[in-house]
Amino acid sequence: MQQGSPMPPRKRLSIYPDPPAEILLLDTPSALEAQIGTARRAATAHLHAAHGHVQGLVSRWIGVENRVEHRIKALLPPDERLVPGALYVAVAILSGAIVARHRSLPARALLPPAAGTAAFAHFLPKTAANVRAYAGALEDAHLPGVAQTHETGKAHAHVAWERLRAGTARGREAVRRGVLGALDKVQGATGLKLREAIGVARAMEEQAAAVIEETVGDLQGVVEKKADDITEERLV
Repeated sequence: MQQGSPMPPRKRLSIYPDPPAEILLLDTPSALEAQIGTARRAATAHLHAAHGHVQGLVSRWIGVENRVEHRIKALLPPDERLVPGALYVAVAILSGAIVARHRSLPARALLPPAAGTAAFAHFLPKTAANVRAYAGALEDAHLPGVAQTHETGKAHAHVAWERLRAGTARGREAVRRGVLGALDKVQGATGLKLREAIGVARAMEEQAAAVIEETVGDLQGVVEKKADDITEERLV
């Protein structure tokens, strides 16, 4: 040891223990964990997309249901009861099927719907008119060619019906003139008052009908009065 060299200072020891050293951990996922995470994220995205697609379909279906319900309510008039008329239509379709049971194939195919259509137009006239108007609007909007053909057919049918009515009226008038002429000839040959007799017979029929109607009304009044008397007696 050399003379005159300074002594190094001594480090004092602490009376407290040293704090533990901080350990830093780095999260480094493995390749398998990365692949699992990617697959899970892709599955979650597909699941959300499928859920949104299903929700869109449900919303569209609900919209269709609402439109159908609104259309049905628009076709049904408030002053026309559906229940008895629909039952009558069903009975007419069933009756047509029973009647056409032993007929040919076209009759079995056409008679039930024809009977149902006729019953529908008779027992539910306002609903049938609304349905025809709605069907015409659909034809005009989506099938203009069919609508034009339909209108042409309706016009031809109307013209044919008017011609048939005019021909029937002319035939009836010709038959009436022929009958009157024959009566005049028979009356001139025999001296019998046939035309007057026919007029008297018609007048007697009308008078008899009026008398029967008046008698039925009187009987109904008597029956109602008697029923009221019996009711009053029971109450007393």
